[in-house]
Amino acid sequence: MPALTQTTASSDIRRAIVLYLIDNVENPSVSVSEVIFAVRKMFPLCELTDWELGDQIARRAIDAGFVVEFDAQLP
Repeated sequence: MPALTQTTASSDIRRAIVLYLIDNVENPSVSVSEVIFAVRKMFPLCELTDWELGDQIARRAIDAGFVVEFDAQLP
């Protein structure tokens, strides 16, 4: 019998990103690499690539009025 794996719904990822932004609302900017690290820590089996996570982070941060630091090390 194959082992069950945990998959993360994209709504959970979006919620985690928004909560991170809320928790850091006092900062005028957000680092894409820091948020990627935080999301991966919360969801180690997340199937999204860093590129896809970075895109979601940037979209939510820009919508919320943050300056986005595109500092992720992407291949």
